[in-house]
Amino acid sequence: MQQISTKELPENLQQLFTEVERTKTPLTVTHEGKPLVVICPATTQPKRATFGAMKGSGEILGDLIAPAVRYLLVANIKLVR
Repeated sequence: MQQISTKELPENLQQLFTEVERTKTPLTVTHEGKPLVVICPATTQPKRATFGAMKGSGEILGDLIAPAVRYLLVANIKLVR
């Protein structure tokens, strides 16, 4: 891990950013000898599929063909199935 002090930072900031990106190694910025901040290279996340992202995460718990209610009331007429 590379280190640089805050006094040296403004002079070559753009060069340091490109070096961190190129080498993929973090850079520690120190102030008065103590670590202040760590600059890490950004990582790109792989794109998720729009359709099928939840594939395989569901579980069938029972039969979906049978109705949940045996009797239906429509205008006070009892329909029996």
